[in-house]
Amino acid sequence: MTTRSRLHETVHSGRLTLRNRLVMPAHTTNFAVDGAFSARHLAYHRARAAGGVGLIITEGMRVHPTSLGRTNTVSAFDDAVIPSLSVLAGTVHAEGAKLAAQLLHVGRQSGGHNMLTPAWAASPVPWSSTAAVPHQMSTDEIAELVAAFGAAARRVAAAGVDAVEVHLGHGHLLQQFLSPATNQRDDRYGGSLANRLRLTHEVLDSVAAALPGEMPVILRISADEFVEGGLGVEEMLTAVDLVVRDHEIDVLHVSHSAYVGSASISTQMADMSYPPLPFRHLPRAFKREFPQLAVLAVGRVDTLANAEDLVASGDADLVALARPHIANPNLALTPVSGAAPARECIACNQGCAGRLEAGLPISCVVNPEAGLEREWDALRTAARRGDHGRVLVVGGGPAGLEAAIAAASAGHRTCLVEAEDELGGALRLAAALPMRAGFRQFVTEAEALARHLGVDVQLGVRADEQLLADGWDQVVLATGAVEVPDTRFPALPLHTAVTDPGSTGGHVVLLDEDGTTTALALADLLLTRGCRVTLLTDRAALAWRVPVYSRPGLLRRLSGRGFSAVLFRTALRLDDGVLTYADPLSGENGELENVSSVITIRQRSAAAPPRPPDRLRAVVVGDAYAPRTALEAAFEGRLAGLSAADTPDVRAAAAPLRGRL
Repeated sequence: MTTRSRLHETVHSGRLTLRNRLVMPAHTTNFAVDGAFSARHLAYHRARAAGGVGLIITEGMRVHPTSLGRTNTVSAFDDAVIPSLSVLAGTVHAEGAKLAAQLLHVGRQSGGHNMLTPAWAASPVPWSSTAAVPHQMSTDEIAELVAAFGAAARRVAAAGVDAVEVHLGHGHLLQQFLSPATNQRDDRYGGSLANRLRLTHEVLDSVAAALPGEMPVILRISADEFVEGGLGVEEMLTAVDLVVRDHEIDVLHVSHSAYVGSASISTQMADMSYPPLPFRHLPRAFKREFPQLAVLAVGRVDTLANAEDLVASGDADLVALARPHIANPNLALTPVSGAAPARECIACNQGCAGRLEAGLPISCVVNPEAGLEREWDALRTAARRGDHGRVLVVGGGPAGLEAAIAAASAGHRTCLVEAEDELGGALRLAAALPMRAGFRQFVTEAEALARHLGVDVQLGVRADEQLLADGWDQVVLATGAVEVPDTRFPALPLHTAVTDPGSTGGHVVLLDEDGTTTALALADLLLTRGCRVTLLTDRAALAWRVPVYSRPGLLRRLSGRGFSAVLFRTALRLDDGVLTYADPLSGENGELENVSSVITIRQRSAAAPPRPPDRLRAVVVGDAYAPRTALEAAFEGRLAGLSAADTPDVRAAAAPLRGRL
């Protein structure tokens, strides 16, 4: 690439000097232990710093106990955090990168109906229609908060970080004061823009007073809340102008969205249903208005090529890539001729946003090693030192691809056989749905890496007795799962509905027993074909397994296009185009008329794998073991491939990776 050097040149942003323009921004990991950075954090950030990134910004460090929300977040309201942050800073510095500490209070979304103490907020406005009503802060509590930001800044500076980021975006507490959608106060902190901005001024003063004079300050904003009656670009341009007049800001981190129960939250970690760079107009607007400020762009940047484009076009000075760094710790390294093909983020949001919402440590479909770098490194080392033999992988879905790549990377002579004429397994069908087309990238990149590593990929080949008896040292059975037919109705198979546009007719009913993105993505495809779609489920919620960071945005895409939903109803029968359903509580029936086809979406059943000879070591992984998602399949496949050498060292190294949350 001819312009790649722009990303990798040393850059001076106010008082902050970085080795390149690439930033790994703050993102919650759920790795914290007792409010401190853990050994898991150290290994995770060491890998990204060694991968060449210029600046790492810590996940949000809570400045006050009322901002915790859960037990595995990092606190900055106690001196006890200083030692762990100091070790983290030293770890990042040793790899040549710099570390900034993000300070925030999340405000109204920190609490829930089960919290012992209520959340603090500008006004008693819950973040969603089902959320707990927060406490409207008094002026004394506001003063306590301002002091807490200053005390937190003193702690992180004492720990040796290189900069401090103050979070004024994403619908957190400072933005809740700034936004007219969430600030209903009638005192000096509410009403006019100047009043709503007062808390931000006080916090920035408090932080600056606590920091050494040479310490850079980054301000993260939401340039647009994407909320009716909320903050838009023009008001935020005015607000930033008022801020930079009175405070020394070295980097303006231009993000977007608010933490609110609408499609706005889906833009914060925009999934694969969005195109790349959907929000580049936001940093562009601020760079044009404030050319003297270093602007940091963020939001589905995805690749270095897109990052280069942002810089070359003058839209930004620095570029933040969070999920791409989760997927590829070495993202920032300049490619070397002949190097292994890269595997990049596909924006599926399964291992990151999905697990984040569940309160679990983040992971990644593309990179199952994210957050478990120490354990995987130990296993890889043991695998490469172990005996190398012949490994057969049966099935070319995500589990099989990962197993083949891992086995070949450890030095095994690896053969992958797939009965179909192309790789991908269940991901091929998922990728045929426009909302989930990013899974095609997963398959393409995994196949390229497998072939680069010398895997013998054989398509259209079934594992018969002769093949299984061909002297393999290890066999990995990744034969996937199959659809479970719905015997209640003449239901149309999911595969047929996706691949045959003429099979469904004009009014399609989706019976959703699965709750994943599949039903919504299929509805989107059918609507695009001109069908009317009704989703019927016996659950009280719609798409209950889809993360809140994706669900509102996906539903908005379906709105107004002939899509409707019937919840908490049980399908009974289909007669002459009339689907009868029942209310499980009252027993009363309802009907859907002019139904042309019914498609039942449910969890699949494990496919029976071929039986290898008794003397042969074999392991079953992925959906063939238990039907789940690509996240678990990729994890199990990689574990099986690296565990192919059945030595004591390999078994010992693999043990800590089994049964992980």
